[in-house]
Amino acid sequence: MARRFYQQCVKCKKIYSAEKHIRNCSCSPQGLLPFVYEDVKWSNFPDSKYGDSVWRFHELLPIHNMDFAIELEIKKYPLIKCKHIAKELGVEEVYIKLDSLQPTESFKDREAFVTLSRLREMGYRDLVSASTGDSGIAYCRAASIAKMHLHMFVPKSAKKRWEELYNRMVKHAGGRFNPDYISLFYRGETLDEAIVEAYKFSEEKGLPLDYWFYNQLRTEGMKTLCFEVLEDLGRMPDWYIQAVGSGTGIFSFNKACREIYGKSPNFGAIQPAGCAPMVMASRGLVSGVVGERVVENIDTYVSGIAIPIIFESYPHLRNIGTVVFEDVFAGGRQTEIKEFPRLRELFQSDGIPSDKAGLESLVALAGAEKLVKSGKIHPGDIVVIGCTGRMRLDITEPVGELK
Repeated sequence: MARRFYQQCVKCKKIYSAEKHIRNCSCSPQGLLPFVYEDVKWSNFPDSKYGDSVWRFHELLPIHNMDFAIELEIKKYPLIKCKHIAKELGVEEVYIKLDSLQPTESFKDREAFVTLSRLREMGYRDLVSASTGDSGIAYCRAASIAKMHLHMFVPKSAKKRWEELYNRMVKHAGGRFNPDYISLFYRGETLDEAIVEAYKFSEEKGLPLDYWFYNQLRTEGMKTLCFEVLEDLGRMPDWYIQAVGSGTGIFSFNKACREIYGKSPNFGAIQPAGCAPMVMASRGLVSGVVGERVVENIDTYVSGIAIPIIFESYPHLRNIGTVVFEDVFAGGRQTEIKEFPRLRELFQSDGIPSDKAGLESLVALAGAEKLVKSGKIHPGDIVVIGCTGRMRLDITEPVGELK
């Protein structure tokens, strides 16, 4: 088979054929292995025969044989041009990329469609992962559709939330969500501890381990969000703003822009002040050593991105261009309770239902406000804000009744 893509280490530049699942380069645990495409038929990009399916971008996705491509019904929802938010921020053009309308109501479906398809093509029938919620649910559904066995490790602290999400998907997704393909393991109290257990299991069984940033198949799937933004705008935005835990979304947006335009926009990587380790590292307040726990007492309702360590993606995010790490809601939960209703109303004023803009999306909008006030975002800039998932079912106290 002719080589259409390969993986290349960002540190030592060693090239891998990408014919088996590799987490990182042999040179270093931080040896990230992004995919490189050397044979792209631009006249066939995007491929119109796939309609609005994300597979229309297959020329820049890591798959050889489309017979292995699974279809998760990920749809392109047009950018929402936000007149009220733009006026409130004092910026001419603000757009929301609403990805909470996807099958599992978050942008995590994008990660899953590439990961499962490529693993199938490589001959794998099982994989191992770890999650506290959205990502895991997306992978459970994808595994059901791909007829692959998923060994999912969930921290005990997330058991209640996970069971609510899981049971909801079983009930509403029918045959598209089959528990027979899922083995659940509740291990450890934190996600970090669950990941350690997942890693041990994958090593013992010789199975591919999927989790977060170092699975570059996730990045390849996530970058389709950016391709859709570029389709709708007809150009690259000046800013892409997103709430970040690991920062995979921003990293993938950058990769897509560089593949199409050879450059990238400015990025706002936003974290709640009650748990903002990468913001602290960017300001020199902590060492910035990967894996260092720098937040002891988490003070935020935004638990989906409340990761208290310096994530392994941090040094890579610092290298992709202009990334402004910013925190919002100084004062923690008390400030969030006061600010969340106002931010929800802003989303609603531009037609975005309050249950479709999750807490992470409120963080992103607050970050855009702060970047405008600080003068980093200029009035004439085109700003895209990522609305990455719906409001969590177990969150009521900080947001009140959803409409």
